[in-house]
Amino acid sequence: MTDGAAGGGNVDDYAGRVLADRYRLPLPPSDEYELTETRAFDTYSGQEVLLRQVPLPEVVEAEVLDADGLPDGFTPRDGGALRPSRTGYPARAAGGAASARGAGPATRRPADPAVRRAVEAAQAAARIPDHPRLDQVFDVFAEGGSLWIASELVAARPLAALLAEQPLTPYRAAEVASDILMALRVLHGHGWV
Repeated sequence: MTDGAAGGGNVDDYAGRVLADRYRLPLPPSDEYELTETRAFDTYSGQEVLLRQVPLPEVVEAEVLDADGLPDGFTPRDGGALRPSRTGYPARAAGGAASARGAGPATRRPADPAVRRAVEAAQAAARIPDHPRLDQVFDVFAEGGSLWIASELVAARPLAALLAEQPLTPYRAAEVASDILMALRVLHGHGWV
């Protein structure tokens, strides 16, 4: 495989772990033990994407359980009690493209209520229309005890890196503030912030 990835990377650079039967991580990942944000190759679109990992809590406190030991308002499927696995995720994806493929532990509709709320919140944010000041979110799923967000890979430097080099000029600081305010205005217009 010598196909080039969209951001100039090489598909061969992405020979590591695959998430959601779709996103191939680099081998070795940038930081195997603290993987929070990394480039990945989307095998469906053929593009490089940015994957952000949000660790989910292992124990959900203050869940109100009914007489059957199920969370309040939770009804089991097929008449039987559906219990989450040790990781809190159902054995098979319960919705979205992952279940259509019928494989992989990734899910877009987890059984655990706290995990489900986190996935739903990220999916709601992903429905905000594209805007030049916001990165585009392509996919949201839960896998391996984490919430994963696949978004466009933006060629940019973090503000902290710019500030580490030298202070911003007043004009440049105003440009950055204007960009941030525009992004916040878009989010606010869609019910966020």
